[in-house]
Parts: sequence; C-alpha cells; structure tokens
Amino acid sequence: MLLFVSCKKNNTELQIDHSDANSVMATLASDCDTHPIIDNMPGYNTNTDTTELPTILGSQRNNPYTLSRMRIAYDNLGYAGLAVNATNLYVRFLPNSASQLSTLDSIMDSQNLELFDAPMDYDVLQEGDYYQDPSIPDTSVTWQYAVVPTNFLAPAGITYEVLSQIHIPGDDYTAMETEAERLASIQDSIDCSEGGAGPLAKIIQPNFPQCPLDYHWDVTAQECVCNCCPEGYQWSGNKCVPKPPPPPPSPATDAQVPAGNITVSDNNLATTPTPPVRNLRVVAKRWFKIERTYTDNNGHFQFTKRFKHSVKINVKFKNDFAAIKVFRLTSFWRMLYPVTANIGVFGGNKSNINHNFDKINTTVAAMGNLFWAGATVHNSVQEYREFAAQENFGLPPTGLKIFITRWAHGSGMTPMWNKRWFSGLPQEVAFTFFVGQLYLPAAGVTAFLTVLKHELDMGISYRGATDDYTNFFSDDLKTTTYHELTHSAHYAALGNNWYSQFVTAEIDEIINNFTSGNSPYGDGSNQSNSPIIALGESWAYHMGQFLADRQYGNQSSCAGEQGTCYSNGSITGLNSHRIALEIFNPTFTSDPFYWIPKGLYYDLLDVRNETIATGGPIDDNVSGYTNQQFFNAFNSSITSLEAYRQNLPNINNQAVEVINLFQQYGY
Repeated sequence: MLLFVSCKKNNTELQIDHSDANSVMATLASDCDTHPIIDNMPGYNTNTDTTELPTILGSQRNNPYTLSRMRIAYDNLGYAGLAVNATNLYVRFLPNSASQLSTLDSIMDSQNLELFDAPMDYDVLQEGDYYQDPSIPDTSVTWQYAVVPTNFLAPAGITYEVLSQIHIPGDDYTAMETEAERLASIQDSIDCSEGGAGPLAKIIQPNFPQCPLDYHWDVTAQECVCNCCPEGYQWSGNKCVPKPPPPPPSPATDAQVPAGNITVSDNNLATTPTPPVRNLRVVAKRWFKIERTYTDNNGHFQFTKRFKHSVKINVKFKNDFAAIKVFRLTSFWRMLYPVTANIGVFGGNKSNINHNFDKINTTVAAMGNLFWAGATVHNSVQEYREFAAQENFGLPPTGLKIFITRWAHGSGMTPMWNKRWFSGLPQEVAFTFFVGQLYLPAAGVTAFLTVLKHELDMGISYRGATDDYTNFFSDDLKTTTYHELTHSAHYAALGNNWYSQFVTAEIDEIINNFTSGNSPYGDGSNQSNSPIIALGESWAYHMGQFLADRQYGNQSSCAGEQGTCYSNGSITGLNSHRIALEIFNPTFTSDPFYWIPKGLYYDLLDVRNETIATGGPIDDNVSGYTNQQFFNAFNSSITSLEAYRQNLPNINNQAVEVINLFQQYGY
C-alpha cells in the first residue's frame, strides 16, 4: 500500500504523507514546485543519472543500402553478374493514438520486426533515452521507423510511408557493405590505406592466353571456350554447362558475429552476486541491418549475422511471457515501450560483450535502478513459471504487460486490464498504486488512464517499503512480483467472472477506505467484498513468501509482516520468509489486515506441529498438504475461505484438525 507521494521543491525530492487524503492536494500546492519530478523512461543512462536524455541527431547521411549504391558496390568488387534486388523496405509509421501504437507494436512483434523511434540514416550526436520528431508535439506519438520485408502489409488505418527500397547483402557478402559505405562516405567504415581512395578488395584480372575469335578463356576450365553457349552457360567437357556462381568474397575484416552475456546484481547472493538475465531480448543494429535474439539460461546471447565495424546493442525486457514497462507522468504513450537499455556501441572484438545491471543505492531515481528492477522482475517471471512446473500449481498467462514504478512504497496490483474489459480507473486506485494522476494536468488525465486501463496487467513498485534504498533487496522485489504473479495465475485458472469479482471488491475497498489506514483491503467487515479478498490475498501472500524462500533460502534478507521484520534463524530451522508466514498472528488487531490469513497455507503444509507454547500464535496440528493441492482446490464458484476449506482434500484423516486450524484463523 502506498504511504507517500513524491514531488520536487528546489530540485529536492520531498515525501508527503497522504494518510489524510483531503489535505494532499493543498500540501502539494503549497510545498511543491509547479512541475513535479518527471518519471524516467528506459534509455541509455545506466548509472546514477536521474534525468532522461533526448537522442540528438546530426546530419542525414547518404544511404549505403540503396539499390543503386549497392549495385555499384557489387560491380566494384567484381560481382557484376549477381542480381541486386530489394531485400527490404525502410519504412515509417505515424500512429495517431496510443491504441494504434499498441496495435502496431503487436503486429510488428508477431513478425519478429523491431520498431525504433529515431530515423536510421542520421548521424547521432547524443545517444539518448528517447527521440521525439520536432514536428510532432510531445503529447502525440512520434514517427516509428522499421525495416520490413518487401511483401510487408501495412496495418490498415495507420499512416505509413516507404522511405527507401534497400538491399542488405547476405552474410557472406559483408564486403559489399564496406564498399557501399565507402561510396556513401561513411567514414567509420573505411578500412583501407590512404583514406579509402579506391574500391576495397577489387578483383584484379590476370593476363589470360589469347583465344581464337568467338572463344574466351574459361578461368575454371583453364581453356578457351566457345562463346556460343546460351547466357548463363559455359563450355566445359565438350558441352555447355551452367556457369557456377562466383564464390563470395572474404568477409570484411572487421565483420564479426556479436555475442556476450547479460547479468544483474543480486544483493542477496554472496557466491553468485551477478546471476544471468534469462530469456531476454537482445537487438543488434547497424544502419538497416538488424537482428533479434534472446539470452539463454546462462544469460548468454549469440547472434547469427556478421556486423562490420561498430554495432549498437540494445536489450529489451520482453519475451513471450511478459513485457516489462515503466509508468510515466508525461508522454504517456511511451509507456507502451518495454524497458529498453542500450548497453553500448561495439567495434573491435564483438564476440565478448558483457553487461551487468547494477543496483544504485544513492537514490531510487537513478536510471540504473530502472534497469536493475526491470531485470529483476523479468527474471522473477522466469523463476515463477519454473516453480509452477516443479510444484504443479497454475501458470500465469503469457503476454503479460507488467508496469514497474518508483513512486509507490512496496505496493503491487494485478488487475489484468490488458486481458479483460474494464470500463474505468477510479482516481483513488490510480493514487494508491500509480501516483501519477495527482501530478497530471486535467487535460492529461484521460490519456494517462486510457493507456493504463487498456495495457496494464500488473503494476509493481521498486521503491521499497522505506526511503532507505540501501536496504531494499532483490528478494523484497521478487516477493512482491511472485505475489502478483500468483494473482495472474488465478485469473488464468478461474476465469474472468471470478477475477472480476475479486478486483472489483478490492477497488471498492480502496475507494471506501481511501482516507483511512484500511486501504486497499478494508477492515474485513464488508460481507460483499471481504470474503473473496481474504481468499485471494491469503494465497498470494503465502506464495510470495514461500517462493522467495525457495529462491533464496538462508541468503534471504529479513522478511516483514505485521510490523516486524524477521531474520533468518529467529525460529530455529527456518529462514525469514517462512518465519513471516509461521509467526503470522490472526489476533494481532494492530495489523489492519490481520483478518487475511497469510499464514494459513504454510500451517497446512509444514511438518512442524508447533503450539502456542513454543512461540507460535496458532496451535497447528496439520501437515502434509502441497501447493498443488491448494491450487487445485480453488474453482470459479468458490469465493470464501469457508467454501474453500470444504473443497480441500482430506489427507491423512486430518479433517477435524483442518477445521480447527481454519477456525483459529477466524474461518
């Protein structure tokens, strides 16, 4: 639950307690400058910078990949006989809304094509986090550029222009790229003596023996051959045979296949502090030559194409399972982009490109933390799916759109609005989980909420429970992510009707309790909302802590619950995340959400029959249940813990003990 909002006063970030919502707007007006902190988009700052930078373009360059220039390049290198046809089109799109941009992105992604916000044939004076065409207002979607196949069908209704037909040589013909760039006066590609005054590697014909009239010297056959063969044939072995194609030239000396490793800092792990980022999209780009690949389970990526001279490497936190995006307070349509980091422009040795996403402890606003959080949440999705397969509980749906934010203190929400219809987003919900509405001019509210209500499956904060970012750990972020992924798995298993009841109940409680300390779940007394909230949230809290323990074990940080942060070993034999479940007290009314039985499932499965006398609040005489059995006991008609209890299987003749345990939790 969000406890504070942020704004800027004299370039200093302020934290404003919003427990009294009626006074928040007056506080913002009196204590904050007119312009609040601008949320950061992903970009090329990967360190302590807190401000996003625009990409600054220089002069437009000659396009080396045009058909005419490539034709000359082939001729210069002695390959006049090879056809130079259009292999691709260089195009641009101008969506007129966030909805059109979302549609375009989905279409392009399904065809393994990449969108770029900057034109591809300009000098880049400053690599930035974004580019906005100067002819288009910041509030509108800018031009989107791409390289597409020649048979590409443009989406109906979206402005579309073909800028150029281009020819991208096959991977064995990278020498043609070198020569074409030399012809286009692209200086960083010249790799020959005296400034590249002449064509590279031009084939020099030797002095051949003089053949009779109507005969020519055949280089392969080493004999005079009659010219009377049809075009494309040569005389060989007393007959006309097809001419073999000329062998490809040697690859350009600086053409290499990029490869490397992507990792992320994990401040829980002492032995492997930089684990791999897995199944992460990596994009290599030079001019119009673009390739997409993904990291493997070791974080290693390996392209297949050779890239000459310098190549730009981007990573995008996106795969078939999820796209990690970021909340913005301006240029809302850019929230549709996945978090994207440029890890560098590489020349020389391109076969050992290594990059780690570090956590920056100085301030949560550091751009590096956006990428660190993106990588951590991205890995959490992979881990959750593996845990689900190992323990046979439900999987989240694919294609999740997960928005991360640095504005909320440790909160998360999984409304699944990208997957299901939603009519509106109340201000109280936006304030509680997304913050941004309070900073938006009235004219921007509709645009902001339109993006969220059509795109948002899940929202996760990477700010931490307090403003001491040094003590925000990887397992803190993963506990929240596992919790929210558990909700999404419920959506996939139980369907839209059940999930709509669940989300509607929570939205109703947020609105009803917005000015009290009981948001977002209420005080447990609303018989229309509380039963399904207790059911869904208890399971998600259990899974968040349980899976964090699976992932980190004795390398966990302290795990907080009911106002206490428990350390490893504070209960003998247990680490912090299981202790937070084991020690949960359903009678501790100082906790406004004591009525959500977060420890119930762990008491059902653990083999410890602890009693109140040994330090636990519950007399637990049940054991042996599994997460698979818990998950399978849910169904779309069950909306309360009482009904859920009746659907649990009776294992080891523990029916009486199970009823007693539920009753101790108030159900």
